[in-house]
This record gives sequence, structure tokens and C-alpha cells, in this order.
Amino acid sequence: MKSSWSAVVVIVGLLVIGGTSQSGAQISSPIGFGLVGGTTSPSGHLSDVSKSGWHAGAFLELNLPVVPVGFRLEGAYHQLGTAHFEGGATSSARVLAGTLDATYTLLPLPVIKPYFIGGVGEYNVKTDVRHLPVSCSEGVGVCPSQISETAFGINAGGGVRVQLSGFALFVEAKWHDMFTNGNHVQMVPVSVGLRF
Repeated sequence: MKSSWSAVVVIVGLLVIGGTSQSGAQISSPIGFGLVGGTTSPSGHLSDVSKSGWHAGAFLELNLPVVPVGFRLEGAYHQLGTAHFEGGATSSARVLAGTLDATYTLLPLPVIKPYFIGGVGEYNVKTDVRHLPVSCSEGVGVCPSQISETAFGINAGGGVRVQLSGFALFVEAKWHDMFTNGNHVQMVPVSVGLRF
């Protein structure tokens, strides 16, 4: 009797897993769009003028059902936090990023899919520095100085996607290196995303 119950449990479990696999295969469209958001931490020289902040963006993605390689076109806005210095000076930065990435899924699992991601992009980095000099062209007080630069860059990272009914959730971390004049600028966004 005990072995009969064990057999029933095993059969039901296989049916549930099989049903989940089939439904995941049916609802996973090769072309999808989605939204991302999360935290962005500056790295390298960017951490000298800003603190950790947030980002939000959207993407268009191509993932073929059988092929482990996919492609993602993404645009994101990164607002970094304000750094405070002695004498009342402050600085902050924001980054507009447009990237084209390739993804590689490591395991062909029906629900949980770990992957690598990496590619190239175009970035606009804008820093806003405010200081308190004795005097400046605008009079005594806070004198803002903004510097904006557009540069080519690369990125690489990884994540885990969970395929659900009709959509997918993922968590991802990427390192971005922007080839700005002089010192390169780096940042590491950690994202939570939703793909339809």
C-alpha cells in the first residue's frame, strides 16, 4: 500500500512538472519587451563625484525557444546620489544608457534560467558640481558647474530568470565601463526586471 501511494505521488509530480514545462514553452514568446529598475552603484572615478542611486528602463528582447543565445536592446536612466565635501561642495551624476547585449542561457530548464549578458552601448554622462567660493560670476553663493559627455562603452554581467504564467521575472547585475575622456567611468546596476 505504501509503495502504491509513492507511485501516485511520483506520477502526480511528473505531471505537474511536465505541465509547467509545456505551459512555459507555450507562453514564452521569442520577442518580448519589459521593464527594469533597481539600484546603481558608482565605481572607480565615478564614485569620487557621486553616491549610489537608482535606475529605471525598458527593453526589447529576442530569445529563440531552442537556441541558448538571445539579444536585448535596452535604454535606461541612472540617477546617482549626491556626494558631499568639506566647505559645502556637492556633486552628483546621471547616466543615460543605450545598450545592445547578447544573452547566453546556461541551463535549458523550463522555469529557472541562469544566464550571462554582455555587449556594447552609447552613454551620456552628466556631472553636476556645486561649490561655495568667495565669489563667482553669478555673485556670492553656490556656483553650479555641469559637464556632459557622450561616450562608447561595454558591459557584462549575469542574472537569473524565472518563467511564470504569461511573463517572466529576473534579477540581474551588470558592470558598465564608459570610455570617457581621461578616466573611464564605471557603474554597477543591480536590476529587478519584468518581461512580457
